[in-house]
Amino acid sequence: MKKVLTTILATILVNVLLAQRSTGPRSFEAIGLPDGNDITESLMIAIPLLVVGFLLVYGFIWSKDDEQVSETSENIGCFGIILMGVGSFCLFPLLTWLEFIFVSIYSLGTALLVIAVIGYAIYSLFKKE
Repeated sequence: MKKVLTTILATILVNVLLAQRSTGPRSFEAIGLPDGNDITESLMIAIPLLVVGFLLVYGFIWSKDDEQVSETSENIGCFGIILMGVGSFCLFPLLTWLEFIFVSIYSLGTALLVIAVIGYAIYSLFKKE
């Protein structure tokens, strides 16, 4: 049973290590991490755009039935969707920080998994029943 568990853990470890392998530079490696001023500026631009875009889309498209939506309402709603897209694009500096945090936590978890598998393999070698 211990050999089966060790084999399963080693297989999981190989899959996790292959999944973590990166073929190109990550976004925070390519453009660098933004500082607090950049994130504040992007939030000051993005949040109003997202709110106004959502209100336009909700007011002109989502809150009405299909029969009540006119062509003008569709155009204004489409403009709201475009505003939400631009607001989402302005959140890119925050996204690079979130990616950096996620990659760091994932790397730490992978390192702990490697240590656990090696430790369990050593423990199962010396523990004879």
